[in-house]
Amino acid sequence: MKHYDLYPGLFLMAVGIGGSVLALRLGLGSMHSPGAGLIPFGTAAILVLMSAGMVVGSLIRAAKEGPTRATKIFEGVNWTAAILVLCTLAGYGMAFETLGFDICNFLLMVVLLWAVCHKKLWVTLVISVVTVIGAHLLFVTWLTCQFPRGPLWM
Repeated sequence: MKHYDLYPGLFLMAVGIGGSVLALRLGLGSMHSPGAGLIPFGTAAILVLMSAGMVVGSLIRAAKEGPTRATKIFEGVNWTAAILVLCTLAGYGMAFETLGFDICNFLLMVVLLWAVCHKKLWVTLVISVVTVIGAHLLFVTWLTCQFPRGPLWM
């Protein structure tokens, strides 16, 4: 059966139900005094509704199309790129305190654009620099987020 939305929809529905139960334990509060669990409960409830839509849509498509040729679920996945992205994100998290926000963002963008997407080096560097400048202006200057500065700004 070639209906890729069924199992992710069931998984997300289970996550949403679990989140709803945990949010209920925090307490929803009242209309005039909302509790700590109100927003997590609302978010989890929306997740349950959206994943239920995925499951129902997948079942409707399966009923309309009938049986289809079985295919491998991970057929055509570029595992090298997937593992490289996961390792890069792990390295980003480990180096964030030491290298700082700007250098980590630059290295992340370089790896994603050059090694994963195979863009030309000059395109990669230009997009990476523009992204770092934009992220710095947005998060550090405008929103005044307290990120590690790294060796560039010491």
